[in-house]
Amino acid sequence: MLEASPRWNRQRLAVLEAVDFDLKRVFSVLYLVSATSAGIYMAGWLRLNLMELPVAPFTYQSVLTVGLSVVAGALFALLLPAIALALGVERRLQRRMRQLDKTAHATGKHRLIAVQSLPNLQEAVGVTHGQHHHQKP
Repeated sequence: MLEASPRWNRQRLAVLEAVDFDLKRVFSVLYLVSATSAGIYMAGWLRLNLMELPVAPFTYQSVLTVGLSVVAGALFALLLPAIALALGVERRLQRRMRQLDKTAHATGKHRLIAVQSLPNLQEAVGVTHGQHHHQKP
C-alpha cells in the first residue's frame, strides 16, 4: 500500500480540525443539558432526602420539586448513551488528529502550508517596494 503524501495528510488534518470544531459546539450543548439535568436531579434528591416530607397534602412547591426531579432524572438517563457516544467520537477524532500531526512533523515540514513570497514583495535595487518585477519605475 502506498504511503499518503504530506499534502494529502495536511488536507485530512484540516478536515478533521473543521469537524472537531463543529462537533465541539454540538457536544457542548449536549454536555450542558446533561449537566443541568443532573444538577436539577441531585438538588431535588437532596431536598427530598434532607427535608422532611409534610404529613399534610403536598404543596405546589413540593410537587414541583418532585416533578422536576423525576423529569431531570429521566432526561439524564436518556442522555447517558449519547454522552458516551459523544465522548468516544471526540476521543477517536483527537487520536486521529494527533496521528496525522505526528506524520506531518515527521516529514520535517510544518503542517500548515507556508505562504510563498509574492512577486510584488520582492525588492530590487532602484525599485520601490510593492512594484512587480516586470513593471518599469
